[in-house]
Amino acid sequence: MTEQKQAHGLRAQMAPRWQDLLVTLLILTAGTVIGNIFWQFAFTKANIISVYVLGALLTSLFTKSYFCGVLSSVASVLLFNFFFTEPRLTLHAYEKGYPFTIAIMLIVSIITVTLAIQNIRNIEEKERAALLAKNEQLRADLLRAISHDLRTPLTSISGNAANLLANDEKLDGEARQQIFLDIYDDSIWLINLVENLLSITRIEDGRMNLRLSTELVGEVIEEALRHTHRKSCEHTIRVDLPDELLLARMDARLIVQVLINLVDNAIKYTPAGSTITVAARAQDGFAVLSVLDDGPGIAPHIRPHVFEMFYTGEHKVADSRRSLGLGLALCKAIVDAHGGTITLTDNPPHGCNFTFTVPRGEVTLHE
Repeated sequence: MTEQKQAHGLRAQMAPRWQDLLVTLLILTAGTVIGNIFWQFAFTKANIISVYVLGALLTSLFTKSYFCGVLSSVASVLLFNFFFTEPRLTLHAYEKGYPFTIAIMLIVSIITVTLAIQNIRNIEEKERAALLAKNEQLRADLLRAISHDLRTPLTSISGNAANLLANDEKLDGEARQQIFLDIYDDSIWLINLVENLLSITRIEDGRMNLRLSTELVGEVIEEALRHTHRKSCEHTIRVDLPDELLLARMDARLIVQVLINLVDNAIKYTPAGSTITVAARAQDGFAVLSVLDDGPGIAPHIRPHVFEMFYTGEHKVADSRRSLGLGLALCKAIVDAHGGTITLTDNPPHGCNFTFTVPRGEVTLHE
């Protein structure tokens, strides 16, 4: 596969584009015009030849094509022969020095275009190396983040399970219930983490296929709220929908995941007793969905980075567990795939307002 790509790249470099041919034509025309000016002012033929040699050099540099470089060299010799050797405006192939001139021009253009293409290859190689290094850094960041973030819930699950095994008969019902809830809490967190990781992987690999259908936005919001964090009971969650039915064209499963991430995010980073509002409205052919909270908000210098993968900012989750920084990156990738946008703004007087759009949908009634 790599050899095929390299062969394709080499063919692409050797094959001329119409833009390259246009550049070649312009340089040759300019060279001929300058040559005629030199001729009028009685410059030597060597000066005119230098103009065409320079033209071949520029053609090789600007087009980066062997074909155009060789074409420029051959055309330069023909033009010089036609316009600037006696008798003028005629071609005579046996002019003294003609083979030497064309050989010099061909050598100059081939050497120049070879150096130019080699330079391009070096630049592309550096870009590939930089991309590889970036991917390697992302992989290292991911492994480091996963190893850190998985340790806390797994240790908690293991410790609670060991406590139940060792002290089951000594624990009263309330203590046992609390341990079960803690195990459930950590398990749900791990499941959400794995779901986000799998979704991010599918998106990055281009394997996420949207199953688009027209859905009632209200039902999608209701479904998402059924799967939010258990601690949502410590917050007031309001739903604000328009009076008329709002339909949107979406992959309901993925938009539910977006809403779950946004609502869970609001639950994690706002104190108990905060109000979280999930709102929807129609605007300019789109369904606009918002998740608003009245928490402490996000600092302005952090906002441009919140949708970046692995970015965790300065936020601390109430249970001291760090976020991998995948949730909002996943939300943006899903919304982008739907042709919508996602933004973060203030929710006056304080708090966050995450808003995203998806195209509106219609239901066709068949009589």
